[in-house]
Amino acid sequence: MAGRRNRTLLIRGRQAPCAALLPAFLLPILLLLGAACASPPPLAAERAPMQVTLHVDGETHNLTTTAGNVRELLEEAGITTATADEITPPPFTPLQDGMEVRVVRVEELIEVVEETLPFDRKIVRSAAMDADDPPRIIQGGRAGRQEVTVRIVRRDGVEVDRQRTQVTLLEAPQDEIVMVGVGSAPGTLAFQGLIAYLSGGNGVLLRGSTAYPEQMATGGSLDGRVFALSPTGTHLLYTRVISDTGRFQNRLFVIATEPGASPRDLGVENVLWAGWNPARTEPLQIAYSTAEAVDVPPGWQANNDLWVGDVQEDEEAAFRPREIVETYPATYGWWGGSYAWSPDGRTIAYGYADEVGLIDLQAQRESERFIQLYSFTEYDTRADWVWLPTLSWSPDGRFLAFSMHSGDDAEAMAFDIAVSRIEGDVTRPFVTQAGMWSHPHWSPADLSEQAGAGGSQIAFLQASNPLDGLRSSYSLWLMDSDGSNRRRVYPEVGEISAFPYEAQFMAWGPSGRDIAFIFDSALYLFSLDDGAGYQATQDDAVISRPSWAPYGAGITEADAEPLLRPPENRDTVPRQPGPGEE
Repeated sequence: MAGRRNRTLLIRGRQAPCAALLPAFLLPILLLLGAACASPPPLAAERAPMQVTLHVDGETHNLTTTAGNVRELLEEAGITTATADEITPPPFTPLQDGMEVRVVRVEELIEVVEETLPFDRKIVRSAAMDADDPPRIIQGGRAGRQEVTVRIVRRDGVEVDRQRTQVTLLEAPQDEIVMVGVGSAPGTLAFQGLIAYLSGGNGVLLRGSTAYPEQMATGGSLDGRVFALSPTGTHLLYTRVISDTGRFQNRLFVIATEPGASPRDLGVENVLWAGWNPARTEPLQIAYSTAEAVDVPPGWQANNDLWVGDVQEDEEAAFRPREIVETYPATYGWWGGSYAWSPDGRTIAYGYADEVGLIDLQAQRESERFIQLYSFTEYDTRADWVWLPTLSWSPDGRFLAFSMHSGDDAEAMAFDIAVSRIEGDVTRPFVTQAGMWSHPHWSPADLSEQAGAGGSQIAFLQASNPLDGLRSSYSLWLMDSDGSNRRRVYPEVGEISAFPYEAQFMAWGPSGRDIAFIFDSALYLFSLDDGAGYQATQDDAVISRPSWAPYGAGITEADAEPLLRPPENRDTVPRQPGPGEE
């Protein structure tokens, strides 16, 4: 082995190519073969002529061509195309015999046009004019102008699309304002029960009449989160701000409605919601939910808890609530939820950003406590507040009406009013596109001959522009308990509407024939029997949160008779039919 020669050659430290190992006589042969491989290929055979049909510029051409693809065919035919033109099949497609090629000329034009904006007619009412005076135009109407940029698309000269791409307001329209008279200030209004409302941060009470409003000793600084009369009207439950630092911090109080009563501090802080059990009068019972104050918007972190406690007649008795729910894992749970006692007091309905359900207060197991009735896509406000459903029970406790976000997209401005049957998995929409602040309120049972189907009605607010329900104006509507017979009741069509957006904008009277509501920051009473609204407050204070008792277990047979009577001199708005009435 030591005498065998190594046949591997090294070239500059590397192994030599294998060709160096070949015998010398084979090298010329390999060179000839390499030269043969490097020579150019023979010319391709000429393409066979093909018959192709070309549709362009409104004409059809039957062509004989040897082009390889659509692009070459168009070049051969002298057809030029623009970038927007549609070529079918695409230019890189190989031609085949019998193929049809189509060129569609696409044009995009920009057109600027000027449009006229019509003006609206608004009605305002004044006590300075008599009711019989002819209407007076106090501001003439003037049409506006806007410039609209339109993108137009044409295919082979035929317009197929027209889109408004930009709108520039040149001159805003000016509404025509018409003043009509209502006579002098209204006289005294009589009604059943008691009505309480907030006026400039203080509680005010009306006892069966608007003649003598009573300032209650609530202590001022009421924040309006809780403001509710008990079922028989003997007490008022409310929250007060107890910190002047601007942080979220309130306390829960109760005060008797008898003259000279003093408030009772229940020792509960940071309350988001509280309400009376409508089925309990002796002793009274409340439920509430709390939060923790934080230094980031909105200023609180909801606990999503639920407490229930009796309010004893003895003011010296301690308030000892019991915790029913420690917390609930809700979507956008930092904001909290909305709640409503059932008429029998056994159940509390809850509403969060994407669901509505029930809390069974008598459930033996924690797993049976929550019953979901309906779920939907939450609404993304893109802000530090959360939209929540408004909840309202039917007087027999068999159904729950609620507002809901009906869009599949979390940012869709789509809100309906739906009704769920408590016993059974049945939920159906009653009003579509009502607006995000529709706030349905179910009336007490109405036993009068005028009652609709089911002996009760549902009042709600309807947005004039549901697609902008966040800022839209709203009008008050009624429908029967089966969702039929929808009609607009206030204000009349054409009048400026000024309802607040909060859920407690109204309260039903005990007879189910009268409504108290806030309109233009004043308290109004509305009678279903004569279809008229009466302004009950005349000062400049901002009025809110009406509460009307008796209700629930507090209603007697006598209370079911409507008592609202118009004064001799009154601010009356007769009901006019609205668009879309059924």
